[in-house]
Amino acid sequence: MKSGIRSISVFSPAKVNLFLAVTGKRNDGFHEILSVAAPLLLGDVVTIEARPGCGEVDCLCPGFELLAGEDNLAAKAARAWLGKASREWNVCITISKHIPVGGGLGGGSSNAVATLQGLNLLARIPLPSDILLDLAGELGSDCPLFLFGEPCILEGRGELAKPLPTSVAERFCGDRLLLFAPSLGMDTPEVYGRLALNPDWYSDHLGARTRLTAWLNGNDDVDALLVNDLQKPVFEKCPGLPALLGDLSEKFGWKCGMSGSGSCCFALLKHDLEITDGIDVIRSAWGKNCFVKETAFA
Repeated sequence: MKSGIRSISVFSPAKVNLFLAVTGKRNDGFHEILSVAAPLLLGDVVTIEARPGCGEVDCLCPGFELLAGEDNLAAKAARAWLGKASREWNVCITISKHIPVGGGLGGGSSNAVATLQGLNLLARIPLPSDILLDLAGELGSDCPLFLFGEPCILEGRGELAKPLPTSVAERFCGDRLLLFAPSLGMDTPEVYGRLALNPDWYSDHLGARTRLTAWLNGNDDVDALLVNDLQKPVFEKCPGLPALLGDLSEKFGWKCGMSGSGSCCFALLKHDLEITDGIDVIRSAWGKNCFVKETAFA
């Protein structure tokens, strides 16, 4: 790094929450969750350029200018890494976006972790993995998941991540799924705020853990796990979402869910399932320009 520019591009995957039980509000203002989340083959690409300098950080998102600048979580990740590593590099981050914004797919958190990983790869003396995990947890609740890069159980506010046992992850890794989202995104704090106004919508902690444990110890497919407590406030605000999911289930037998705080939904697809007619139904309901993308679990 003493001369010239060094750069690296890092894949930044989306995720879906297959199970998301919210069990109450914490004293620190966050919510306590128990979740299973899995990364996807769909993702952004984060390119990091670093050169000797004074620690300036710039973040570009071509086509998504409102996401650019110093408030982007990837820029915050770069500043956190530079501070912890005691580096005075000038860093330029360019994010090629493919993950829908405001869809509950963890795009911002994934971009931040990709930035941490990229800077670590550029460093001759990288930060230890435990330090990266601490930085990720400080940046955002979804961030630690992306450091593992495999299906995880999430606890606490989401920052406590533990990979699923290999035998369990193998039940669905590589399986197809269809993502689809309306043009409107969801504001995560607003969704949790609406949930907090309705305490009856919270899951019982023991009940949620019992259900998850039974699935982990059994042989059921991943569709038996589908739960998301944040669907309740989102569906109340946007009744078009449950209407479409119900239509897809009734007409095609699709097992559907919503990821995170929405608004992106997904359908689990059997390997030989034809989806053209279902996509036509989605576009008829949400418009021809709505986001629809087939992908797979990583």
